[in-house]
Amino acid sequence: MISRCGLHRYARVVALVGMLALAAGVLAGCDTTTYSQTIRIVAEPMNVDGLFARVEYLQDGKVVNSVHLVDGDGDGIIDGKSGPKSQGNWPAGWLWFDNMYADTVVGETEISFDGQKVVVTAESTYEFVVGEYEVRPVR
Repeated sequence: MISRCGLHRYARVVALVGMLALAAGVLAGCDTTTYSQTIRIVAEPMNVDGLFARVEYLQDGKVVNSVHLVDGDGDGIIDGKSGPKSQGNWPAGWLWFDNMYADTVVGETEISFDGQKVVVTAESTYEFVVGEYEVRPVR
């Protein structure tokens, strides 16, 4: 037979094991993966008068999505584009890059750069400033 002291000790152990099992179950459903997120926007000269604009989404310094726009001859019209690896693969607040890419028509869409701001004029007008932007995680 178990003494009262032993019974209380046994009950505490069972309660502790139960709480640990519950905590493990709750934590198993949580994604604890954390990583740095950055949007990098670059615009640089191409050929003599052309422009190469690049928007990249990086996780821990590795590119996971990007859009490239090229005005190879400097006439202000996009001559080429390469797009996102997959739709919707941007952090919250930056999904509009999918729309910009979809609206861009090679040979028709205008692009300009004033040294800081890139303006893409398609069905809608898109403006973005070169630089690196740290993306705050969504909770």
